[in-house]
Amino acid sequence: MRTALLVDAEGELYKRPPALRYVWPLLAVAVVLEAANELFGFGGPSAIYQVWTHDLLIASAAVLVLFRAVYEGTTRPAWLAFGLAMVSWSAGSIAWSVVYGGRATAPYPTFADILWLLWYPMIALGIIQLIRVRFPHFELHRWMDGLAVTLLVIVAGFAVVIQPTVDVATQGPLATVVDFSYPILDVLLIGAILGVYGLLAWHPDRMWIFIGLGLLATAGADAAFAVQEARGVGTDETYAFVWTLGALLLAYAAWTRVPVASKEDHHVTGMRAIALPLAANALAAGIQIYAIFRPVGRSERIVTLAVLVVSSVQIILTRPRPLLRPASTRDIRHDDGT
Repeated sequence: MRTALLVDAEGELYKRPPALRYVWPLLAVAVVLEAANELFGFGGPSAIYQVWTHDLLIASAAVLVLFRAVYEGTTRPAWLAFGLAMVSWSAGSIAWSVVYGGRATAPYPTFADILWLLWYPMIALGIIQLIRVRFPHFELHRWMDGLAVTLLVIVAGFAVVIQPTVDVATQGPLATVVDFSYPILDVLLIGAILGVYGLLAWHPDRMWIFIGLGLLATAGADAAFAVQEARGVGTDETYAFVWTLGALLLAYAAWTRVPVASKEDHHVTGMRAIALPLAANALAAGIQIYAIFRPVGRSERIVTLAVLVVSSVQIILTRPRPLLRPASTRDIRHDDGT
């Protein structure tokens, strides 16, 4: 197959099959048709879109990511991990459709949840591999930026998604554990991506932007699903296209560019160096003050205390240091004492 040689932002060459320029518009149209059917009933029986179209698009995303691993060696381990994650997701969706697709109600959880939950550690492994390509060496304080953001996202996730699910939960123990696993793992992945953005000095390239959008889409659909299941009501399929969109965004991210190792160490000085830990401190302190007057979950209070500790350490690590002055002739001492 012929390949096109393209140049990324760092001037590196990478390969991309020309046929892909026709694949993405077709997949985008398919997602739009699935969304139109689920939201407005457009295009015929919903089973065609909720089963065949949805499952086919998820499988297509898995093939595209694995195909990327074949084409490019630098990030092959990362895209292989992403691809295996997508295969696990696709296998769970197809298996669920085959076994339960024709039923009015389906049990929860099912064997498919094992395959869907395997998606998370493999995506995390892929993210770690991409970070290792981009940052073979980096300083501790850059990780502290990411850790502070991750903790803040966890706080928000507990307040916005997990706590409402607890309030309406009417399930058995196993179903409750599985139901909570999805939003908790989603929150951790989104926090990790924001942490990567911190490592990139908040200037992520297109690859990381599309990875973040893909994870955000799947997290939104998972949150809606978790709340409905916790309430014990039948799941609404009007948002299944959001999962499809998330899968295709991850596949598109794989073909945007090749991440290369950072060749320069950009030192951030002034307020920019401590803006993030200061913001984290302010938000965490605000939550602790709010907890004095209104009830706040113990988990949120513990995590915000961790944010205060991490951001304080970050400020210490990034504090201004005295510059070394160049030696002058007065500072030079010769061996003979002159």
